Amino acid sequence: MEIQRTRALRGPNIWADFPVAEVWLELSDILDEELTDLCRRVSTGIRALFPDCELPRRTTAKDRPPRELWLARALECLILELSAHLGPRPAFSRVRAVPEAGLFQIAFDYREESLPRACAQTALEILAALRSGTDCDLAGKLAVLAASARAERPSPTTAAFLTAAQARGIPVRRLDGGLLQLGQGARQRLVREGRSEGSGPLADWAAADRGLLRTLLASAGVPCSDAPIAHSHYRVLVAGGRVVAALLWQGGNGADGGEGTATDLSDLLHPAVGACALDAARVLRLDLAEVRLVTPDITRPLEDLGGTITEVIPAPALDLYLAAAPGRPVAEGLLDALFPPGESGRIPVCAVSGTNGKTTVTRLLAHALGLYGRFVGMTCTDGIYLAGRRIDTDDCSGPRSARLVLLNPQVEAAVLETARGGILREGLGFDACDLAVVTNIGEGDHLGLGGVETPEQLAEVKQTLVRGVAPWGTAVLNAADPLVARMARCCKGRVLFFALDGGHPILARHRSQGGRVAFVRDQALVLAEGDAEQHPIPLARIPLTHNGRIGFQVENVLACAGALWSLNLPPISLRTALETFGADLDASPGRFNLLEINGARAVFDYGHNPSALLAMIDALAHLPHRRRIAVYSAAGDRRDADMIRQGEILGRAFDLVILYEDHYTRGRLPGEIMSLFRQGLAGGQRVSEVQTIHGWRNAVEAALWLTQPGDLLLVQADVIDETVAYVRERLAADRAQQELPLSRAAAAASASGDNLSQLAQA
Repeated sequence: MEIQRTRALRGPNIWADFPVAEVWLELSDILDEELTDLCRRVSTGIRALFPDCELPRRTTAKDRPPRELWLARALECLILELSAHLGPRPAFSRVRAVPEAGLFQIAFDYREESLPRACAQTALEILAALRSGTDCDLAGKLAVLAASARAERPSPTTAAFLTAAQARGIPVRRLDGGLLQLGQGARQRLVREGRSEGSGPLADWAAADRGLLRTLLASAGVPCSDAPIAHSHYRVLVAGGRVVAALLWQGGNGADGGEGTATDLSDLLHPAVGACALDAARVLRLDLAEVRLVTPDITRPLEDLGGTITEVIPAPALDLYLAAAPGRPVAEGLLDALFPPGESGRIPVCAVSGTNGKTTVTRLLAHALGLYGRFVGMTCTDGIYLAGRRIDTDDCSGPRSARLVLLNPQVEAAVLETARGGILREGLGFDACDLAVVTNIGEGDHLGLGGVETPEQLAEVKQTLVRGVAPWGTAVLNAADPLVARMARCCKGRVLFFALDGGHPILARHRSQGGRVAFVRDQALVLAEGDAEQHPIPLARIPLTHNGRIGFQVENVLACAGALWSLNLPPISLRTALETFGADLDASPGRFNLLEINGARAVFDYGHNPSALLAMIDALAHLPHRRRIAVYSAAGDRRDADMIRQGEILGRAFDLVILYEDHYTRGRLPGEIMSLFRQGLAGGQRVSEVQTIHGWRNAVEAALWLTQPGDLLLVQADVIDETVAYVRERLAADRAQQELPLSRAAAAASASGDNLSQLAQA
């Protein structure tokens, strides 16, 4: 009995549209004969420790899974009880069995990220004590948890900003050092304990120089005194160009407040006094300021009674105001200064997922928005790109990379490839998106990992993107894939369907209801809304489609066109983007790069699952060829059945198959991957020869050695950078070899010319 792992799913996730903690509980070590008695002792023990705890009803079934499930739910109840002792009780919780025997997932909402792990571990310790019959020292455990909660809990000021930002729909994220990121990209603002970017060192210096402060305030007609602040004085908080609160401070140290009492007198503040405080903040260009003043009566103008301002404090501590005047809009006032009404600090966020095609769609969307003049941050399996500049070369299709892009202050639009693994590990890297594109599910990929066993379960994971679409956003969905099309039901915004066939029933029904669709008619891309259609774009003018012959690239283009239309890109910009995005190694590396090498056609593509392979074979049918050769493999974490299935597909479509293994065996024995592929190839009706070679480069070299003019070669480009470098190297070598005879002929001609010239001179 142990906790395998605990995850914090920070963004929308497979469980809910808010942060959820996920605990993986392992119960496989509990013996069958122990289960019944253990359930009884746990039930009795939990009720003794937490009398108000509502335990699930114990099952009377004799089989193992229901009783194990009851134990997992008992742990869930313990976690909820412990959480309730630290703050609000979680309002959401679920328990789910994982296909692996004895493994369960427990999910519940949380506020502070470190506490779910602590609560889960403490709950497990209690469960273990009840199992062994030992004392669990509940009081001591609660004291330790409470100390952890105090250390993790944000300050009252930070908590107020978090609440106020969420209420206004402003995306907010806690960074290290108490820093808050409000908004995204180029529209973000950073705040720490009420100090914003608008309060810098210049304001601090001006406020500290009493002579300069008096001069600046005099320019606005505000009375200012050099006298030290009295122990009893008034403090007026200005935020966002308005007076937020006014306090009477009595006792304590005049310089920093010290020990004293504060009384809320905001309702008694004379408008003229408030106006002076506002002027003092404006003169110092402060979004947030505390104006301290001395006057006999705050209900009358300062000049009537000889009142005066004595200090202006940039970025004051707000905890005092939150405690003394809890009903005043302290955080809201500063938010109004940073984000005027109607602004949320959001930039366009476009998320792309699916089994295949997502990197191509991501790159094309980023290309289009870049042409439109936006500074685009893009994440994909090939890295992170800022306005086309690559800053990371790893697989960056997860939430951490997405958050990094949204933190960059230059980014005006984000295009984020969103892979299955990242969604399972942490949820989405954003709270909501303007656009979600799901290309396909097909037969799925990465099945058997993370509790995802079937294409239907994979669709539930990727559906998280569609649930994350904001009410003003759009989901662009493949109508020809039933698992994708049904995601429309959970979209809070609009839906645009795409399919190759304009007569597809889903497209026809959606158009009849006035919805938007994208399809192909007469070898041209058509965008339609209800009965209205935009001017079609011939596929022959869209390089990525290879004159419309590559069906899966046509689908990718349909998805992109629908997405760009949903982002309100002008038609001319949309058309220009599609017509200028190439299928070459620069624009779309490793995605159906069609080249000629030694008189043979070679296709380099990243596809590595049954759906991608089937789509590739369909595309190859449109290319003339004498013989088909494939260089192929798969990562070791794929299921046996998926490797065998791909072997079957290869055996039906290729004459020669060269299998290889490389660095990504991922726990498999040497040769195991190639053996599984051979099982599938054994029944192939077309394949006549199968070779096995270690190493991707060795396999490609062997294939090129065997390839003859007129052949068609498919090379699976598993490592994109390595593939691109190799192809460029090979093409350069071929060009040099072709140019060598010409150079020799030119040299011979030059030499002959020199000899004739010498003879003529003689």
